[in-house]
Amino acid sequence: MPDYVIAGASSIEDIPQFVEVTKQAGIAVLLLENATMSEYIPAPHRTLVSCSENLPDSSAPVIPLNEFWVSRAIRAGVANISPDALHASRSKHYLSTRLTASGLHSLQRRYLEDITAPYPNHYLARLDAAYSGYGIVRHVEAGHFDPIAIARAVREDASCIMLSVLDNEAVRVVVEDYLDGDEYSVDVFVRQGQPAVLRLFRKIIVWIHGRPVCDSYIAVPHDPALCKTIYEWCSTLYSAGCTSFGQFDFIVIKGQAYALDFSCRIGGGLDAIKRFADISSYTALALAGSTPSFAPFTVQKNVLARLSGRLAKFTCRLPHAYQVTVRKNVGDLLPENLSSSNARIAEICFAAHDFGNAIAMARKLDEKVIIDVHD
Repeated sequence: MPDYVIAGASSIEDIPQFVEVTKQAGIAVLLLENATMSEYIPAPHRTLVSCSENLPDSSAPVIPLNEFWVSRAIRAGVANISPDALHASRSKHYLSTRLTASGLHSLQRRYLEDITAPYPNHYLARLDAAYSGYGIVRHVEAGHFDPIAIARAVREDASCIMLSVLDNEAVRVVVEDYLDGDEYSVDVFVRQGQPAVLRLFRKIIVWIHGRPVCDSYIAVPHDPALCKTIYEWCSTLYSAGCTSFGQFDFIVIKGQAYALDFSCRIGGGLDAIKRFADISSYTALALAGSTPSFAPFTVQKNVLARLSGRLAKFTCRLPHAYQVTVRKNVGDLLPENLSSSNARIAEICFAAHDFGNAIAMARKLDEKVIIDVHD
C-alpha cells in the first residue's frame, strides 16, 4: 500500500524527479491523473502515472494537487482532510464565516440575495466557488449596486468547464467590501495538523477589462506576524490528524491580513519560478519534510496581452540573467479569460536586490517585450 495517493500528477513540474526524491526519502506514492489532464504530462512520463477519473479504494492519505482532485476528495469524504478545509475549498463565504467564528479577523461576506438597501458603494461581487478570476464584478466597472445586473454579470461568466471541475451546480454570488491593499499568495503543507509555510509571494495585481490579473509574483521573506496569522487559519480549517497541502490568497491592509480564497491544494502557475530557484521537486520535498527555499525577491513576471485574439507577434530579447519560459507561439489563440495562467504568453524570472528593485525591473520588462494580437 502506498504512503500517499498523489492526485493530480500534471501539477508536478518534474515527475521523474518527484519519484526519485520520494524514493530516496523512503516514501511510497501512487500518482494519479485524469485522462484530460494526462495529455499535459510529457509522453515518456505517463508510464509513472495511473490514469483514472476516481480515487482508488485505499486507506492511504489522499493529497490533491489540483481542483479536479479536490472535488474527488470532497466526493469521497477523505479522512486526512477535515470537512472544514474541504468546504472552505468550495465556498469563499464559508471560509470567511469559519474564520470569523474562530475569533479571527476576516473579510465579511454576504450572499447577494441577503443584501438589502442601503446598498454598498465600494463593493466586489464574485462567485462563491470559482478559480482563475471567473465571475468577478467590482464597483469601478459596474457602477452603482444593482443586484439583478450583478447577478447576471457574475453568473454569465461562470465557465461550464470550471463548474464541472468544481463539481458544483450551485452558482451563488457573494458580495464583500472592495479592499485595496497588498496581495499575497502562500502555500502550506499540513502534516498531522502541523502547518509549515512552503512559500510566501507578493502578488502584483493589475485589472484588465474588469478582471484581476497577476502581473508578477515576488518571493518575500517569511514575516513572523504573517506566518502566525497563516498558522491560525490552518488551525481553524484543519484538525489534528490532517495531512494536506493548502493555498491561501490574502490581502494585507494596515498590517492586518484577510484571507480572500483558499483551497486544499498547491498554488498553480509557478513552474517557471520553481525552475529558476533550482527547486528539484517542490511537492516531493514538502512530503519528505523539507521546506523549499526561494531567495527573497526572486520574481516571476507574467507576460500578458491586453486583449484576447490570435498572437501575431511576440519578441523578447533579454540578457542571460533572465529566464524566459515561452507559453504561447505566434498563431496561438489567447483565451478570453486573461486571469488564467493559460493566457500567459511567457513567464520571465529574475533575481532582484529588494522589493522596490523587483517592482522596477518588472515594470521595465513591459518596455522590452513586443506583443501584437489580432482580433
